[in-house]
Amino acid sequence: MKILVIGAGVLGSLLTHALLRAGNDVTLMARGERKEWLLKNGLMIRHWLQLRTTCDRVKIVDRLGETDQYDLVLVSVRRDQLDDLLDQLSAARASILFVLLGNNMNASQTASIIQQKSEGKKTILFGFQGTAGRRENGKVISIHSGFSTLGGKMTLGSLDGDESAYPMIKEAFAKTKFKLEFNPNIDAWLKCHVAFVMPICFAVYYAHGDLRKIAGDKKFIHKVIDCMDEAYCMLQACGIAMEPPDSLNYVRDNRSSCYRLLRIMAATPIGKLAASDHAMTAKGEMQHLYKDFCVIKTKANISTPAWDELEKTMVDI
Repeated sequence: MKILVIGAGVLGSLLTHALLRAGNDVTLMARGERKEWLLKNGLMIRHWLQLRTTCDRVKIVDRLGETDQYDLVLVSVRRDQLDDLLDQLSAARASILFVLLGNNMNASQTASIIQQKSEGKKTILFGFQGTAGRRENGKVISIHSGFSTLGGKMTLGSLDGDESAYPMIKEAFAKTKFKLEFNPNIDAWLKCHVAFVMPICFAVYYAHGDLRKIAGDKKFIHKVIDCMDEAYCMLQACGIAMEPPDSLNYVRDNRSSCYRLLRIMAATPIGKLAASDHAMTAKGEMQHLYKDFCVIKTKANISTPAWDELEKTMVDI
């Protein structure tokens, strides 16, 4: 299958590696210094949990042309970078199947902009890739589940319930170890995901990027959980369903489990790779998501004392 991956960061690099090793015809879109580094050194990934390093030679382009034809285009860029790509995605007449991966509180608006500017109808899916990591001198340090370097988890779906593109997505990932989960309410899933991760970002900024500083602060970690609870309640007050359905129950009824998860994250390198590295290097994205969530907060108009206290950390980033 002919696939274009837009975005050569941590997530896009792992996607490219997995899809290429699975036998697909993969091209990676990168620009500037990142493009030059990849052309010179190849796509180098240190798979942190697997204790392996891989290097792939991959075709590199710096834009998606109007007549460039791909069976599948995977867009893996930060939320604050996505809007600058929408015109290019809209103008691509020969490629019609797009999967936009990453945090997005306004998926419907994003899809509408692309469709309105397109000459023909495009199939647009949204999703989130459950991997993390950082870039280190050009090399990607990737943390993802499983023993294989071809693995990870991806939740995705269409906004309008159209599942016609799902078989092609499954075919593209068939020989990878990615676990695909198709969610019928992906817009709500993405919003609920931000409700969980935004308080963690507050904690990262509170700790100035070093979560170890809060690992032993039981009171503060419980305040982060309270903040998550309030964020989910804001969504519910705006009529947004819980996706997964037990999202709120996890932080409310399984509080001890949530506490242990956050404490382990804070006390181990997992928290650095899975949370603080991204929050510290992608402050523009976090600010974008925070502003989007503030719209939800205003609309919800409910009491949120924990959120009100922790959101003050956004002022100093």
